[in-house]
Amino acid sequence: MKTLKKIAAVLLIALMLGTSLVCFAAAEEKPYAYVNIYDGKKVVLSMFKVEKTDEDGDGSWTINDALLTAHKAKCKDGYASAASEWGTSITKLWNDESGAFGYYLNNKMVMTDVKEKLNETAHDVIYAYVYSDTQTWSDAYSFFDQTSFSGNAKDKVTLTLYYVTFDENYNQVNKTLEGATIYFDAKKTEYKTDANGKVEVELPTYSTVISAEKDGMTLIPPICRYNLIEKHGSPYLIIIIVATVVIAAAAVCVIIFNKKKTNKEN
Repeated sequence: MKTLKKIAAVLLIALMLGTSLVCFAAAEEKPYAYVNIYDGKKVVLSMFKVEKTDEDGDGSWTINDALLTAHKAKCKDGYASAASEWGTSITKLWNDESGAFGYYLNNKMVMTDVKEKLNETAHDVIYAYVYSDTQTWSDAYSFFDQTSFSGNAKDKVTLTLYYVTFDENYNQVNKTLEGATIYFDAKKTEYKTDANGKVEVELPTYSTVISAEKDGMTLIPPICRYNLIEKHGSPYLIIIIVATVVIAAAAVCVIIFNKKKTNKEN
């Protein structure tokens, strides 16, 4: 009976240890944001996760830091910013130095500069882009009602597509977009948005970036990342579970061995 109690106690301790490891891993996660970049021709970066850093050394975590981090990882020396009469402005984006740049934070035009601070808990989404029309500046920023989601292949999901205009006071106005063609990883599909900007799509068997184009309009393309749910669990959780089982099994073996040894000695 005492041996069983010891085994039960060991198993409970191992379970608590495993739970603590999961909680510790979650607590250690740094603040992060996501970066999207359009180079004027195509989307070159979509929902790229960047952790909190102070790349420019100003003591704050800002849009500028996120863009520096993203370029450092994916387009080294492809980004630069400098002080201007409008504050700190982008001077180079994905190696483009045209000066024809724009950027949104959580689908809202930033009315300050790239030193806008990021939220450490909300997982902001930054979308920086190069204008493709530098004559009439007709590029219209567009976005879906979801920036990312996870799902299963063959599931059906409804998305709503918006584009941005401005009123007489330059306040942002979001309007739904009818008749836009949906793309999966830059490949045209048969799906189109309806009169309310809505579209129901059947999810593919692979993770993809969902975007859209509209005949007669120059869109800054919307970005929504679909992540296919894998059948296996999180690799970190699996490792923790295996480690917990091994610890428990080893402890039980030690208890049983010591018990047998004591019985022999007696």
